[in-house]
Amino acid sequence: MALKMKRTVYLKKKTLAEARTIVSTELMKLIHLGTETIPVIDALGRVTGEPLYAKISSPPFHCAAMDGIAVKAEKTYGATEESPKSLLINEEAFFVNTGNPIPHEMDAVIMIEDVHLTNSERVEIREAAYPWQHVRAMGEDVIATEMVFSENHKITPYDVGALLASGHEKIKVKKKPRVLIIPTGSELLEPGRIDLNQIIPSGIIESNSYVLYGLIIKDGGEPIRHHIVEDNPKKIKEALLSHHEEADLILLIAGSSAGSEDYTHSIIEESGKVFVHGISMMPGKPTLIGRFKDRPIIGIPGYPVSAILAYEELVSPLLYQSLHLMKPDRMKIKVFPTRKIPSKLGTEEFLRVKIGRLGEKFFATPLPRGSGMITSLTKADGIIRIPALSEGLNEDEASEVELLRPVEEILNTV
Repeated sequence: MALKMKRTVYLKKKTLAEARTIVSTELMKLIHLGTETIPVIDALGRVTGEPLYAKISSPPFHCAAMDGIAVKAEKTYGATEESPKSLLINEEAFFVNTGNPIPHEMDAVIMIEDVHLTNSERVEIREAAYPWQHVRAMGEDVIATEMVFSENHKITPYDVGALLASGHEKIKVKKKPRVLIIPTGSELLEPGRIDLNQIIPSGIIESNSYVLYGLIIKDGGEPIRHHIVEDNPKKIKEALLSHHEEADLILLIAGSSAGSEDYTHSIIEESGKVFVHGISMMPGKPTLIGRFKDRPIIGIPGYPVSAILAYEELVSPLLYQSLHLMKPDRMKIKVFPTRKIPSKLGTEEFLRVKIGRLGEKFFATPLPRGSGMITSLTKADGIIRIPALSEGLNEDEASEVELLRPVEEILNTV
């Protein structure tokens, strides 16, 4: 079937809330992550694919918690400064270092600084020990067969230590969601392939795919970047058909606008279904959500800020959901706008702001609102979400801001 080359209009426009619901239901149905077995030492940041139980106890025996001598506590009773007790080495007292097993029938450790060497055969103590003094009991940390971590647990550096201590060398984890990134645009150039000495460069350096690449890694996914595809419906469809099966999710960059050069809508309708085309958010309005063959696909806008916000609001939550994880919330504080800020009614706006503190209050100054200005994000301290039913912000009313950097970096800003 020939593709229809006509100007697309937003016939399936949704609110951001509606779009997120469709992503978490319709698109989530299409993602089925398997599991794989990997070494524990490589498991940082991965998600457990099954409950994990301790194979051994930790520690696996009663061991010394201090350097000193291991003794039987009752043999030390009555020892004082005025009436010290003498113990026979290797019969009543055994020298141990921290972590050493406690010899059989011994149940306490006296620190080496409290031990007085009488001669090569005897030591003297001047204070009684109590049972299990300075001793780590077998299984004090983990007991064999005890559940160490449940399924769907994200492994931290501390967890790696707990797994190794409980006898695990390899564990089953969920496979990372594979995300195919296809940048499109005849005007785009691969980084490193532009003559910076030209007065007027012959194209625009493609950077969006690399930003998304990094964000996908940060969110636990495995990015797969395709080379730039020119604005040609046949080549865009060819790229999708050739590579869709290697991914759990497809991101098609700059193929979702309402312009005459947009072929994505037609390509997806021909080979799948479009659920959403156009979202009432700014930046990010041209975002498309659909299914290509049996794979979820999201058309990411070509402007950098639009691309990032579309990712943050739709793709990132989907990756976390596919791994059965909760996406962490950004820290939020209350700020006062430095001036009245109007906003378009009916569209949820993501306003990038600089934040400063004056006295006990925080104040927010808007940065340029253009969706093509990625520096409005690199310079921003936070983002204020202006609701779709609001006409803007008033300077005498506090607004909530999501912080993009630690609040400590903002505290001394005026």
